[in-house]
Amino acid sequence: MTHYTSGNDTGIGFSESKDVAESLNYARTRWPNRRIVLYGVSMGSAAILRAIAFEGAAPDAVIIESPFDRLINTARNRFKLMGLPAFPAAELLVFWGGVQQGFDGFRHNPVEYARSVKCPVLMMYGEHDSRVTVEQARNIFDNLGGEKRLKLFDVGHEVIAVAEPEAWRALVTEFLDGLLVPQ
Repeated sequence: MTHYTSGNDTGIGFSESKDVAESLNYARTRWPNRRIVLYGVSMGSAAILRAIAFEGAAPDAVIIESPFDRLINTARNRFKLMGLPAFPAAELLVFWGGVQQGFDGFRHNPVEYARSVKCPVLMMYGEHDSRVTVEQARNIFDNLGGEKRLKLFDVGHEVIAVAEPEAWRALVTEFLDGLLVPQ
C-alpha cells in the first residue's frame, strides 16, 4: 500500500520513513544504473535512518544534518528552551503525540536506527544547536556502521547549506566525489 504524508502534519520522521523508502524504490526503478544518495535535515534525517532500519531502504550513501537521537530527548530539549520543566511535560507530549500519530513515541529513536546503516554517511551538525545536543549528535554518529564522517559547523539548528554555503558545498562535493569509484 502506498503511503503519502499530507504535508499538513508530521510524524517527526516516523511515518515519513515510508515515503523515503518508496521514493528510493521509485528512483531505483527509474534510474537503475545510478547511485542514489539520500539527504535529510533534522526530522528528515530521522526519516532516512528509520527507512533504512525498518523499510528496507538501501541507498548508496547518506548525508544527514542535525538528527535527534531519541524523540523523548528532543522533546525535553524543546521544553528546556522555553524555560519550562521538561518533566513530566515532555513525557506527556511524546505519549499523546504518539497516540495521535499511531506509534509509540518512546520507541522512535534514530540512534537505534543508525545501527542498521552500512553505507557511507556524511553527518553534519551545528555546534550551537539548541535542539540537539553535541552528545546526542555524537551518539548517532557513534552508532552508524560503515564508512562515516562527522563535520561540526559553527551554526545552530539550521540548514547548513544556507548558513555556510561555501563550506557546505566543498564538504558535500568532496564526499560525493569519493563515491564516484566504479561500482
